[in-house]
Parts: sequence; structure tokens; C-alpha cells
Amino acid sequence: MNKLLRATELSHLLLEDVLQEGHVALDATAGNGHDTLFLAQHVGPSGKVYAFDIQAQALEKAQELIARNNCSERVKFILDSHAKLQYYVKEEINCLVYNLGYLPGGNKNIITTENTSLASLRQGLELLAPGGVLSIIVYCGHPGGDQEAQAVEEFLQGLEAPPWDVLSWKRVNGSPVAPYLLFAQKQG
Repeated sequence: MNKLLRATELSHLLLEDVLQEGHVALDATAGNGHDTLFLAQHVGPSGKVYAFDIQAQALEKAQELIARNNCSERVKFILDSHAKLQYYVKEEINCLVYNLGYLPGGNKNIITTENTSLASLRQGLELLAPGGVLSIIVYCGHPGGDQEAQAVEEFLQGLEAPPWDVLSWKRVNGSPVAPYLLFAQKQG
């Protein structure tokens, strides 16, 4: 499938233009570690990635992936809710990434929620440096997904322009529950 038609690949294409060696990135939903690895490879050896997940199983898989790709020294894994990121991250960040929903291959009853995601977004955007970006892959095909998607979109629509530029990349035909990308940049 064309990279522009897959939300995760489109997100990575957009992030590649922003991420630089030495940047600090935050993966709010580490899952199996694919976004974490992407971020770690793009911030390079002098950069840093914070990777959150509430499931030990997810972080174990992510840590294995990161270790296999020789990026362990630049990733700090945090077994806690992304809603508590303010307790772990005190520095300015250049990139904030979310993959909402549930862990692929995991327990589909453990999901991100409207409350935790909004709390995390508020905290993360406070840390985002001028020129920094936010990428959110939204999955709404599971119970609770529609409510979370609506709440996150309403929150992002409320960001003042400038300094915020907020975009939505959705399919207008096909499945109404197909994942889609929300992307924001804080003007520098």
C-alpha cells in the first residue's frame, strides 16, 4: 500500500523532516516499540527518547526491539501512564508521538482513554519546543475509541493559531473506522 495511505507511514514521513540529531522525543504509547525505534534512530546517539506504556509486556517487546537495533543508550523506558509524563520528563521536547487504542497483539480491553490521553496531551504540549511536532494516530474501531477520537480532535481544534498549525489526514471513502493521523506543529 502507498505510504501516504497508511497513517503510521505518513506520520514517519512527516516526522523525518523535523527530527534531527540531538533532539528529544517522547513516545507516549510505546506499544511494541516501532515508533520508539523510529524516533531513536532519527534523534541519533546524542538524542533522547522517552517511551511510556502501562503494560510491562509492551515495554519488554519494545526494549528487545531497541536493543536489537543498538539504540538502548538513547531510550528511557517508563512503565506508567502517559498521563503522568510531567513526573518523568522535565526538559523541552521536539517531538511527541501517540498511537491511540490498544496494544497490537495484546489485551484489547486495555486501551488509551479520553481522560488519560487529554491529560498527557496537555502536559506534553507544555514541553514542546518551538518548531516541535505532535503526531497522533487515532484508532476508533474499538469500544471507547470514538469518544477518545472526538475528545482529542476537539482539544486540538481548540489550539490557537498561531502558534499552532493542526492538520487531519483521513480517508473520506472506505471504512469509517480506518486509523487516521492528526498532526500539529508549534510555530518557532
